[in-house]
Amino acid sequence: MDEWISWQDHCPYCGEPIELLLDAGFTETDESLLYTEDCQVCCRPIVVTLTIDEDGNHYCQLTTESGY
Repeated sequence: MDEWISWQDHCPYCGEPIELLLDAGFTETDESLLYTEDCQVCCRPIVVTLTIDEDGNHYCQLTTESGY
């Protein structure tokens, strides 16, 4: 069964609050998972970078396609 983590943040384009479902099955501490997801409010493409520290804590960074 797939497990998901609910992550709340703000769109880097419009600044509105959004919720992402992150794959909890990603467990590589020495790699990052990188993908693109559209904002639920303004529909612009958000680059999502998911990382995990050595203690198993998930971190998510949202940026624009130009890196901001």
